[in-house]
Amino acid sequence: MEQNTEQSLLEWRVDYDGGNILKETTRWARFVSIVSFIGLGICIIVFLVFLAAGDAIWGYYTRLFPALEAFRAAFILLCLIFLGVFTWVVVLLYRFATLTRKGIDTQDQNLFNQGLRAGKTYFLLSAILAIIGLLFSLRNLF
Repeated sequence: MEQNTEQSLLEWRVDYDGGNILKETTRWARFVSIVSFIGLGICIIVFLVFLAAGDAIWGYYTRLFPALEAFRAAFILLCLIFLGVFTWVVVLLYRFATLTRKGIDTQDQNLFNQGLRAGKTYFLLSAILAIIGLLFSLRNLF
């Protein structure tokens, strides 16, 4: 038995109200992603200042905690990984906002689906990061 792949899921169509709600959602997602890009830029500037003045800053902390000297490279690598993941998450949110909105405005199903796919990935990755953060928080309680 052959299935029709052109059928929409459950034969649902987005009506006028649903489209307006999605447009409002994409506006907020775009706003949050732009604010997150600004936060990302500030994090990158702080990281670059840390690298530029790294010896002075690192020397101060190693006097307080001498065991930190061995973890300098690992700390820098951890910061780079954090910035990379944060950048990826923000780009996914921005892609969700722009592609979904463009797909609605131009009635392009492919753009709309790409935007929703980016949104799905954004929420999945955000949930994974939230669970990891929760586990670290719980670990620190005990």
